[in-house]
Amino acid sequence: MVSINKELEVAKAAKAAINSLSMATPKSAVLATLVKAKHAAVFNLSSGAALNEARSKVGRAVSNLLHGLTTPRKIDKAKFAIEAWIRELEAAKPAA
Repeated sequence: MVSINKELEVAKAAKAAINSLSMATPKSAVLATLVKAKHAAVFNLSSGAALNEARSKVGRAVSNLLHGLTTPRKIDKAKFAIEAWIRELEAAKPAA
């Protein structure tokens, strides 16, 4: 498990990576970032029903994206899941 702040960093990196899928970024770099995000989401399943649901959706959407043909629909599902994950992490983030 990692802290909410670290998980949020990984989630934001995943958002940037998935947004670059249609650009010239090497796919291997994008995939490595997405694998890291999937692991952060899945291994941190524990607290908060809404946050756990967002983590679970990220795990499924990224896994589907990584396996088989990359389609616009799979990319969109992963984007939406990552954005929801970020919102839930920001809501769960401890006050500074």
